[in-house]
Amino acid sequence: MSRALLNELKARQIAFLEARLVSEAAARDFRERLPAGFAALLATPLGELIDAGAVARALDALAAEESLRRAVRPAVAAALAALVEAARAERRRAKELMPEGARDKLDRILEQPKIVPERLVREVLESAALDAVMRDVLYDTLKEFSEKVNPFFAEWGLPALLKRISPFGLGGVGKTMGTLRGDFERRLEPEIRRFLQGFSRTAMRQVHDIVVARGDTPEFIGLRKHVATWVLEQEICALVGQLDATSSALAEELGADVAAQVLRDRPVRTRTSEAIAAFVAAHAREPLGEALGRLGIAPALDFDALAAALWPLVRSLCATGPVRAWLASVVEEFFDGLPDGIEPPA
Repeated sequence: MSRALLNELKARQIAFLEARLVSEAAARDFRERLPAGFAALLATPLGELIDAGAVARALDALAAEESLRRAVRPAVAAALAALVEAARAERRRAKELMPEGARDKLDRILEQPKIVPERLVREVLESAALDAVMRDVLYDTLKEFSEKVNPFFAEWGLPALLKRISPFGLGGVGKTMGTLRGDFERRLEPEIRRFLQGFSRTAMRQVHDIVVARGDTPEFIGLRKHVATWVLEQEICALVGQLDATSSALAEELGADVAAQVLRDRPVRTRTSEAIAAFVAAHAREPLGEALGRLGIAPALDFDALAAALWPLVRSLCATGPVRAWLASVVEEFFDGLPDGIEPPA
């Protein structure tokens, strides 16, 4: 067999592979062989499939600033934008998206003791914002109490008594009482505010102590469930309705920032890599299927749907220049290794 003939066969083999790998026949082959291929994958030892060191290096590469800027941040921002957009269009109530039995599980979670951290309660109740609210509420309460209950100025107090004593009118006494009341109120207001400056914080601490002490009583458990019920009864679009364009953009940016920082954080990457390495080392000789089973994962795939989803990607990959060049190089390597004058076996 001459070198010219070998070159001709080589060219035909390359052309055949390029056409065959993107053909309808290849699509059928892919679907037919996918179950057996997946079964073979599950039967392969975990240690042959995962190189823990390579995974760690891949995480480090993903955490590089260029990768974060060009891939991670845009991907997270796009995902959040799509999620918010879908939520805005979703008119079903939140509870309609929950599977059967989920509400019972949520209720059991809400019934757990100490589910609301005491430190969180303290930080909220002892914040400057709530302290200001408490001062205003107590101030209005004391003012109204003074106006309605103060025996010197209330309608049922001294004014009423004086009217009974002087049925023909109070004359100058009435004016004096009015002046006295105005002076009293002017002096009372700053005194109330000075008193509340310290007392409001004491009141909030007392509220904190009561909330913590009663946090696991039926009344407070009922409150937690009531809030959860209210949220679940709302339409999804209503829950995100307050997010305008500016808020949505900030949320997307924040999500991208957090994702980038998590990847950028070396201790997080180290712990992740160590956990992967430990799991692979412990189950390196086990088939992938058994290792997944230890995590409670038992894949049950619809291979028709999987093949339909994967084939366009596989076909497009096989049609790319680099893959075609690689296939050609493999075929050329085989034919170029054949000696001139080789004859087919008898």
